[in-house]
Amino acid sequence: MSKARDMINAHLFPVLALIATASSVSIALSLGAIGGQSVRWNKCFNTSLEWYQRNQPSLSLDEQKAWSARFCNGGALVKPTP
Repeated sequence: MSKARDMINAHLFPVLALIATASSVSIALSLGAIGGQSVRWNKCFNTSLEWYQRNQPSLSLDEQKAWSARFCNGGALVKPTP
């Protein structure tokens, strides 16, 4: 029994290190995809906000931001009436 326990203790640290490394790589890859999506969403939002500021100056800034967020989240591009 002592021999089996010694084998487990000898290999425990390398196995846990391998699991921790694999988990860290998985998390890093997941964050990369989320980061790319947020860059695209921010570009869409800023472009839409600029469009609303040029074409709908009668709307308040909060309304322009709301319409821009709606469009970038998949909503239809509807020209609001003043």
